[in-house]
Parts: sequence; structure tokens; C-alpha cells
Amino acid sequence: MLAKAVSLRSRLAEKWNIDPDTVFLNHGSFGAVPAEVSKYRKDLLTELEQQPMKFILRRYFSELPPVIKKLENFLGAQNNSIVLVPNATTGVNTILSNLTFSPGDELITTGQEYFSSSNALKVHAEKYGAKVVEIPLPVPVVGKQEIIDAVMGGVTKRTKLLLIDHITSPTGIILPVEEIVKLLAERGIDTIVDGAHGPGFIPLDLSRIGAAYYTGNCHKWLCSPKSCAVLYVRPDRQEKFRPAIISHIDGDFDTDMSPFQQEFFWNGTIDPTPRLSIPFTLDYMNSLHPGGWGGIMSENREKVIRARDHICRKLSVPRLFPDEMTGCMASIQLDWRDFPYPQKPDWSDPLQIWLREEKGIEVPVIFTRTPKGRFLRFSAQLYNGNAEYEYLANVLFTAPEHLL
Repeated sequence: MLAKAVSLRSRLAEKWNIDPDTVFLNHGSFGAVPAEVSKYRKDLLTELEQQPMKFILRRYFSELPPVIKKLENFLGAQNNSIVLVPNATTGVNTILSNLTFSPGDELITTGQEYFSSSNALKVHAEKYGAKVVEIPLPVPVVGKQEIIDAVMGGVTKRTKLLLIDHITSPTGIILPVEEIVKLLAERGIDTIVDGAHGPGFIPLDLSRIGAAYYTGNCHKWLCSPKSCAVLYVRPDRQEKFRPAIISHIDGDFDTDMSPFQQEFFWNGTIDPTPRLSIPFTLDYMNSLHPGGWGGIMSENREKVIRARDHICRKLSVPRLFPDEMTGCMASIQLDWRDFPYPQKPDWSDPLQIWLREEKGIEVPVIFTRTPKGRFLRFSAQLYNGNAEYEYLANVLFTAPEHLL
């Protein structure tokens, strides 16, 4: 077991509370909140519990619109086009709850779509007798056109909707969603972009992407407290678009928010502190790098590319996707191993368990079924140092063959 993983990290690692004995290369799963952001939220929680009525009715209600406006500016979204939901899974389900289909309609997705979003699509399709078509994506992939051709090759006259990851969860590939959205729009087909990793992972311009719907987490690459995500609905799709949980409706309050936003801003009692922490988080993270947010994303990307190239050379394995499709995560492909299905909630691949328990490395091993694939995915955030990836490469090089 590694004695002190903290010695391998970057100089900015002191800004986080990451376990000093863990080589934490899995920011992509749940993110990690900087210590100052945790303190800021803790202070909000204290204030909330000291006087809940004052905090919720007289602070939260007035401060939420500026929070949303700051996110719209950061993400390149049109005015009044973003609302907040607990997570991207809620975002996908909310979008689907607003859509209806007919028997025989085809709803397409990819074999790399995150399982919860894929499940939501299947359950929703069943209600209408629609069919879900899962398109296998090539891995390794040479370039964007391969992805575009694969997706468009699955489109038929019956296709009504595409659900697609912006950044694939199993492998970390940045998919060419802008190009795909445009091609589908020409055929009258809307797209839901599951951008769970999008905010803070790559520069986003939601208005330029042009998707009818986009949802993305704030707790991953933005590093805000958990249970807050953005849901973007293009202005021409907002009429009669309702939250999955109805509480207040348009007209209940006198606010500057649009009717679309009014119905989402108070859907039952929640902990509002993650939402109110977003402006502080955005500004704090921006202050950690001389290049601001652009510098953070560029540094994380460069770190991942160096790590990927080093690991691939060390293990003599190919790169799975080119630099142009790489952001803050990358992966290598492992030999296929049958895995239990259904799995127990705490099940992990034996390699993932060995890396964690024997070598102190927290990194996910992820499976896909269309086509069959097994991948080790690693992430980069400001707290990670190059030495952590060198350590991972050395450990994998000497790992028991039956685990790889």
C-alpha cells in the first residue's frame, strides 16, 4: 500500500481534502469539492438552520435568479433557458416526461450512454410502444467522422429522438454532438444531450450546440457541492415544458424569471445551499489558475494526454481516441471479463478492487455491452500530479495478468 499519496500530487492539492493515502484518479465519478467551497457551504447550512424562514424565503428566493444568470453566461446559453435540478439523471428524466411518442417510433442512443439515462429512455419508450435502438460506437476511434457516421447510420424514417452523451462515461470520449445535432435537426429529429460531465470539462456554448435539450452536473468538473445540475431547454421547446414534480406554477409568484423558470425554482423543500454555492465555486475555481477556467480545462486536458501517452507506452496498448476528442478523462481498454449481471450495488471489477485495496489507487473499471468493452478510466483535476499517473502505469505494468 502506498504510504503517502499526497507526495505525488500537484501543488494545488492542498486546496482539497482528498485522502492523503489515496491516489485519487476518479474525479469524473462524483467530483471533489475544494476545502474553501466546503467551508462556504457549511456556513450557508449554519445560516439556514439558524433561521430557515429567513434563509429560504428571503435569501434563497432572491438569490436564485442571479445564480442561474451566472450559469447561463458561463455555459453560453440564451437568457431564461436554464433551470436547476438535483442531477443530470433528473434532467434526462424530466425531459423525457415532457415528450410523447407513438407505437413504432424509434428512439436512438449509443452503447456508451450512461446506464441510468439509457434505462430512463427504455422505460419511457415502453409507455408508448416505442422502440429503443442502441447504436454501437467504434472503440478505438480514429476521428469524429467515425462517430457521426455510426450515429447517422442508425437513423431511419421512424427515428424521433436521439439521446447521446456529450462525454462518454465509460471511456471519456468527447463526442461531436454539435455536428450530430445539426444533421438530425435537418431531418426534424430532436436531440437530448446528456452532458453529465460537460460543465467545466470543456468550454460550452449551448446556444451554438443547438440541441433541443441539454443537462449537465455542477458537482463534477465545476467542483460545486453535490445535488445541483443544469437543465437547458431551447427557447422554442419551452412552451408547456413542465418539471417532473409539480409544485408552484407560472403566476404563483411575481418574479423576473420566465414562466418556464418559475415552475422549476421551488419544487418542494430542498437543501438550497449547493445552488447558492455555485457563484462562489465558479469564482474560487477561476482564481486557482492564472488562465482562469480556460486555463483549468486546458491544463487538465494536457495532463490527461500526457498520462494517457505514458500509460499506453508503458503497457504497449493503443490510444482509444485522438487528442481532438480528449478532455479531462481518458481510458485504456482491458481484456474482456464476464461480470455478474445484475450486479450487487457495491460490486467492482476485481482489478478495481486490487488497485484500491493493494495499491491505494482509486480508479474505475467500467463495462459496456454494445459492443462488449472493458475500460480503465482515469481523470485529471487541478489536484492531480503527473507522478500519480506514472505510479498507476508502473502498478498496471506489474499487475497480476489474470486481473488485466
